Amino acid sequence: MDRATGLVLTSPDGVRYRFDPGALCLELLLTGGPGEIARYESLHEPAGLLEWVVHSRLRPTPELRVSGEELAETRRARDALWRLVWARTGRGEASVEDLGVLNAAAARPPLAPALYADGV
Repeated sequence: MDRATGLVLTSPDGVRYRFDPGALCLELLLTGGPGEIARYESLHEPAGLLEWVVHSRLRPTPELRVSGEELAETRRARDALWRLVWARTGRGEASVEDLGVLNAAAARPPLAPALYADGV
């Protein structure tokens, strides 16, 4: 059983490696972001977020569905997280707005598995 966590990535020269930043939210940073990293954006539509979930350590049950608004909320939280990371590493300043966006996302209850009468 593979207990390693994180995403398996491939370097430009084809070497595969596991990226584990230590927190699931930081794995989301690989999907793009604001400013100079917008060119790496992979969350153009809900299918992009679902693709990220497949490769992340998440294992949603039942099958996950993502709306356009949920995608937009995910991108807002991810972009706020980027700016807060940059502020923490001396590349910018933290804003009250970004803290509010991230705290609102974190305040939501976690997804909970459900068992249905048909056994699903």
